[in-house]
Amino acid sequence: MMEKQLTGIRGDSPLQSAIRAGNLELVREITSQSPEGELKELLSKRNNSCETALYVAAENDHLDIVKELIGYYDIGLAGFKARNGFDAFHIAAKNGHLGKSLNDLKWVGVESLLLVTTYCMLVHLTLLYQIGVFAKPI
Repeated sequence: MMEKQLTGIRGDSPLQSAIRAGNLELVREITSQSPEGELKELLSKRNNSCETALYVAAENDHLDIVKELIGYYDIGLAGFKARNGFDAFHIAAKNGHLGKSLNDLKWVGVESLLLVTTYCMLVHLTLLYQIGVFAKPI
């Protein structure tokens, strides 16, 4: 009962709810049964915190679901920022799962892996700069 209340408060889509619950089979069912135009809309749908499906998967450490979803995303869609200013890759980096995520994502194809790797390196550099590891320019 509490989970349903929280889901309602978050404004999650059925896909986001399945992801939050870690239900990979339901995620596969939803994505496979959605026509291409509807699927892109579903993947880009944001809840009340402006979190996308990929963001919810990264935030909840569901790497198997991240692997399932990443093939549907392009850099623009994956880069949608939540209300807190972070996107899915920022959350993966913040949670310390970036290296493990990259190893798990090898199957998605060279182009996608290079895209994700480049983006993640930029995220790491941005985070390091923000926390003061690099000297700020004068």
